Amino acid sequence: MKKFVVPLLLATLAGLGTTAQAQAPGSVQALLDALPELPATAEQAATWVDKSGRIVHPALLQAQAALAAHKQAMERIAAAQGRTHAEQGQVVGQALMQGMQEVGIDVQRMQADPAYAQQVQERIRRMTPAEQMAMAQRMAQPMNQDPRVVNQAAAMAQDSAAARSAADVGQAYAQQQPQRFQQHAALWAETEQAVQRVRARKLSAGLPKPALEWDNPGCDRRCQAQWEAYAAKMLPLMLARETEILQLRRAALQRQRAAVAPDVATAEQHLQATEFGLASRSQVNQGFITGYDGAIVAEIQGLLDRTLDAVKSAAVVPHCGTQVVLVPQAVCR
Repeated sequence: MKKFVVPLLLATLAGLGTTAQAQAPGSVQALLDALPELPATAEQAATWVDKSGRIVHPALLQAQAALAAHKQAMERIAAAQGRTHAEQGQVVGQALMQGMQEVGIDVQRMQADPAYAQQVQERIRRMTPAEQMAMAQRMAQPMNQDPRVVNQAAAMAQDSAAARSAADVGQAYAQQQPQRFQQHAALWAETEQAVQRVRARKLSAGLPKPALEWDNPGCDRRCQAQWEAYAAKMLPLMLARETEILQLRRAALQRQRAAVAPDVATAEQHLQATEFGLASRSQVNQGFITGYDGAIVAEIQGLLDRTLDAVKSAAVVPHCGTQVVLVPQAVCR
């Protein structure tokens, strides 16, 4: 019976309507545009975060807040869709049960009596294809006659050209997301290899490193003075190295952003034209459109995450100052 009823049920699922609670979020293009360029130096990076790594840069905070607000708006759309799905599922379920009763099937008995369910299945298998078709049509009548039910196939066909186009593009874009993520991962693997080569280069302060550790009880004033002179020479070299690393990551981030930018511009047109799926009557098209938004936002979130990581890493040495030379294993406070 399941093989017979389920296709009928799927073929007649209702389309979605919009709700007053769900409103279209802001522009995805604005989300990308809000991301600030990475700072040029490690010293500048230290002005973007405090010593604990907490973001204090206004533009970066605004970009984070805008992304969070966009995601919340899409979650409200998804919640409204979920409520509509549930309501339509109840309507379809009631209509389907009525249709089954009209062809002589006791639904409640089928659920409680396996022997009866087997009898119904056998009855259907003995029917000719024409008889099965007639039975299906009669079972579908309550759904076809219920004005609350929108045939999903008809909803897709009758959806606006903008919705159909956005759904097609969104479906293809989401399917290609793993390949794009692999490309981003390859870019950053190459970048981090370059970073490791920079870190592997030995820095020379032009002064001998004191034999005793700075925080060793035996390191007297003369020893500490030697350490301070050594740190004064070494710290600028370490800052320059962090700046060089930041520039490597900045270049990689620029490349990733350049790759993402045309896709965001295209998505902006499709998403705005369909009110992020709210203007569509098709459940299938809505799903592809909201998935399109999710894929685009994931790309922008990836850029933001890389920005945060690069800034926090570059800010450590300037925040620590000479402490990073004198007591490199200590936590800078």
